[in-house]
Amino acid sequence: MSARPHRGAMARRSLPLLCFLFAAASAVTAQNAVGVRNVAWPNPTGQGSGSLTARVLYPATVPGTDAPLSPRAGGWPVIVFLHGFTLLGNSYQTLGTRWAERGFVVVLSNTAQFDNLRQEDDGRALLPALQAANAAPGGPFAAGLDLARVALTGHSMGGGNVANVLAGNPGYRCGFAFAPVPPRGNNGALVTVPLGLVAGNGDTIAPPNANALPYYQSLTSSAECRLLYLLNGDATHTNLAGLFVSGATATAVFERAADVGLGFVQHALDVDATGLEAALGPGALAEPRLVVCERAFARAQTWAEAPLAIGATVRISAGVEPGPVGLGAALAPLVAPVPTPFGELRLDPAFAFVLQSGVVGAERRFDVAIPLPSDPTLVGVIVAVQAFGLSWTGSIGLGAAIELPIGP
Repeated sequence: MSARPHRGAMARRSLPLLCFLFAAASAVTAQNAVGVRNVAWPNPTGQGSGSLTARVLYPATVPGTDAPLSPRAGGWPVIVFLHGFTLLGNSYQTLGTRWAERGFVVVLSNTAQFDNLRQEDDGRALLPALQAANAAPGGPFAAGLDLARVALTGHSMGGGNVANVLAGNPGYRCGFAFAPVPPRGNNGALVTVPLGLVAGNGDTIAPPNANALPYYQSLTSSAECRLLYLLNGDATHTNLAGLFVSGATATAVFERAADVGLGFVQHALDVDATGLEAALGPGALAEPRLVVCERAFARAQTWAEAPLAIGATVRISAGVEPGPVGLGAALAPLVAPVPTPFGELRLDPAFAFVLQSGVVGAERRFDVAIPLPSDPTLVGVIVAVQAFGLSWTGSIGLGAAIELPIGP
């Protein structure tokens, strides 16, 4: 890791650049009816199980078994889930339902119940199998999947296999793991997409200090960001992922863990500009069961606490390493990347301006409140926002950008 410049000197050199540099997706928040379908897809890779059996939960026109998939322009984003040792994907229907209600097709893999290496192969094979299912004329998922937005997730053994699969990534955009065992060998260092973990100190099967923590520390190449959200002793190996949940405490643990995972995935797949609020917003960090939230940013990340609405004040946040930081904005949609010496500018240069700049510390979050006037003519206007700041390597540059339509 390169040496980091002195913060004050860096701020003096870099903040003027913000003025020069700054001279996408709508939120998926509605509750959907959930359909359930058991599938057995041929394995197109020849590696792993011959038949890729899974239980798929998805937004449906009506709830129930084999209900029709709801139509959505561009298709639904997808979450593939790998189960823990001795279990099957069917065991995680509570988790899958929660995510499907919020606008995802969730594929709970049922193969490789006792075979770690076979599950890894099946995790790779599920992506081309999804591509085939999406292309099958007249099939239940035909043209209904957004295969540019697919996440790989898992629990325990499956959580370790998230990194094993992503080390030779067939095309997943991000990963998330619940109470994971560590990946094999140096595989964590080979992951180049965003990856998040949630674990609990009540886990006696895969204790976090020997499993999730070294897993997180191994993610030295993870693009954009990495996350470890560690809960206290109320969080066990099973209740984190919705297994054997009984009582208010276990339910609260599961719901927090599920929503942290979903928010991370929503952000990484660029389907919800408010996604990271569930993992890194003030409410998530004030969770009474939270022990520590470790996070690191390969480049600055941007999110909103809520959708923009006339008459409301909405906080926009940047997740960034300690040092100089800024948020730029434009009252125009994002544009194709414009190369600069500091990365790709996504704001329309004709309309861009500096929203606010400053210096961030160990909290690694920079917040700007945007008050919107009660002006109905603003409804439908697009506000684009892009962050600027330090990466974990000490380099400074432009970060991720989001689009926020103003609502009523």
